[in-house]
Amino acid sequence: MATLNVSVTQSNLLLTSTVSAGTTLDFVIDNPLSSTSYFTLETVPNNQGLYETHISKSTSGSFTLDTGQFGLIQSDYIASVVVPSGSTTLTFVPEDDIPANTLNLRGVGAVPAGSISI
Repeated sequence: MATLNVSVTQSNLLLTSTVSAGTTLDFVIDNPLSSTSYFTLETVPNNQGLYETHISKSTSGSFTLDTGQFGLIQSDYIASVVVPSGSTTLTFVPEDDIPANTLNLRGVGAVPAGSISI
């Protein structure tokens, strides 16, 4: 299990570690805003903005929503959830391995891009 602290005000925080299929990832999502907001996990697209079909299906797997979270939208390459103000945890268990540097963790804010390792 890995716990990652993230925020709805971050932009394009790259997951720099490889995550094995079946590993539980807990995203502790901070929402300092006064209203609900979005948090997104997205496979890094190619230079034409498309998802490569040979890349791991980074968001294929199971999600467990915390109290107050709703509106989970999921495909094999992107998943978004609406989160309330405060702090909540989104739990994700990937079906496939997620290679390093292939998954962006993104909120709605516009802060400088960075990276995170587990």
